[in-house]
Amino acid sequence: MNPTLLPELREFTRTVLEQHGSLVEWDDAAPEGLAVLAPDTAAALKAPETLRLAWQSGGDGLCVNLATDFLDRMAPLLESEPRTGCFRIPELYLKKAPMAEPVARAFTWQNAKVRVDGVEAQRVEYHTWYFLAAVDSDDRWEELLSVTINSSSGAEVAIPDPLHDGVMGLCELGEGLTAAAVAAVQTYPQAAHRAGVQLERQAGEFVGRLESRLERDRHRLREYYRALLSETKSSQHRAPEDPQQQAAKRRAVELELRRKLAELDERYALRVTLTPQALVRLDLSVLAVGCTVFRKKARRSHTLYWNPLIKALEPIACVLCGASLFSVSFTDNEVQPLCRDCAADRPGALS
Repeated sequence: MNPTLLPELREFTRTVLEQHGSLVEWDDAAPEGLAVLAPDTAAALKAPETLRLAWQSGGDGLCVNLATDFLDRMAPLLESEPRTGCFRIPELYLKKAPMAEPVARAFTWQNAKVRVDGVEAQRVEYHTWYFLAAVDSDDRWEELLSVTINSSSGAEVAIPDPLHDGVMGLCELGEGLTAAAVAAVQTYPQAAHRAGVQLERQAGEFVGRLESRLERDRHRLREYYRALLSETKSSQHRAPEDPQQQAAKRRAVELELRRKLAELDERYALRVTLTPQALVRLDLSVLAVGCTVFRKKARRSHTLYWNPLIKALEPIACVLCGASLFSVSFTDNEVQPLCRDCAADRPGALS
């Protein structure tokens, strides 16, 4: 298991158990901890009321490790916990200066002219989705990923994690935010796509190691069966075999090699999963910067956002791949934003 997850798993375990009336003692540097469970909690976990907590499996207790049945055992407790949190930051400082110059500094418009029309304060929801990402093969890689989407623009925004980084200290519960439930669902495809991009990037080293091991094992198999094939040839110290028998042995060895290589490919096949774990909806007052984009004879209005949490303008999202952009091309007719790669793949849309 990824060692960077261990502190988070320990805190997660402590938080869940304490919320269900348990007492937990587990020092940061200790490989094991101890929990005194409330009777109902012990029954839900099918565990004694005094429960040993440990990273490694073996013996009695709860193994806090995603490679085991940890989440399955915790499921009865987790089912009673909310998976969506709604929070609201009442007010933060919003930039007062004109925005034409900051927009010009932050963005590069590759093939269009952009005019800043006006600025107004606006409340926008930011949806931070948490995903458990896993790659299973001959080994396992896993990580907890988070992606924050501006529900109005659809752009991925690198704001501080709402559950960490001190953001919760600014928040109050957003009990009246149910009207944005549909928007929350609409941000999921973009969030899942961007999480997939994160997964591919972060798991790259792990996948590279697997590919190296696969090539090593393929080489060893070929060398082994090449040695067997050489043994099918006649030796000068014994009577030569019938050519048909030699050919049959060679075919049998080659067939077995192909079968072993296929087994090896199946063993190292990648099984990728991306499972949503939670959603935090954060209602925040931002500056909405209205812009008109002129592309040839077409024009279109777009809105940029200045975010007080990061004290900067947010990127705009590529209409095709969802990538966050500060260097933007636009299509000819619809005047929709494109990243460099998507623009290169659609030469007919640009000229």
